[in-house]
Amino acid sequence: MPISEHGQKTYRRHSLLRRNPALSREAFSTHYETTHGPLASSQEGFRQFASRYVQNHVERLPDDSEPLFDGVTMTTQVPRGDYSKGFFNHPDYANVQDDERYLFDIAETVSLLGWEEVVVDGPATQFKALLLMASSAFTQDRLRTASRIVANHLDVNTASALGFSKSTFSCDLLIEAWFNEALVRTAAYREYTSPAEGLPQIFLPVREVMVYGPEKPWIHPKHP
Repeated sequence: MPISEHGQKTYRRHSLLRRNPALSREAFSTHYETTHGPLASSQEGFRQFASRYVQNHVERLPDDSEPLFDGVTMTTQVPRGDYSKGFFNHPDYANVQDDERYLFDIAETVSLLGWEEVVVDGPATQFKALLLMASSAFTQDRLRTASRIVANHLDVNTASALGFSKSTFSCDLLIEAWFNEALVRTAAYREYTSPAEGLPQIFLPVREVMVYGPEKPWIHPKHP
């Protein structure tokens, strides 16, 4: 994916994660944040390709249904000539694969490249949601209560089960939406998941965790 074909767009890798069924959702979230995040970010090969690393921990769904994914990693990619070459191709990736096998259901996990577009440039809040859909299904008015909206245009041809094997994925749009209140986010969830409306079904309330980025520089674990 040469940068010359896409101008100066900001590219991110989105890893949609299913937890190992042997782990509870609470155990998954704790390990994802306190063990896996520091392990990945400590790899020089990881930081070589990612300038920002954010985790999205999927929260309890309002209707208590089982979410399609338990976490979503988003890494802003360092600008380069070919985005298909990244951490998965680096020798340091071997240092995190055992932890990924422990934490994730690899066969149900998918990672894709995409570029971001700010649709509504408002404030981010603690009440965030992720929506997965076909780009043809998205209309901004259906998220009229969101304070901020970022559209991530996914290249489904780049889908893999992390770096382990090829994968497939049908949704080519991942929307990040922020709301001013939890109740407003819940109301948006109920609207989007209403079968009678024929609206997109994948709406994930999330807790965002910033691991590192320009606003939170990475610090070596031995030098807090």
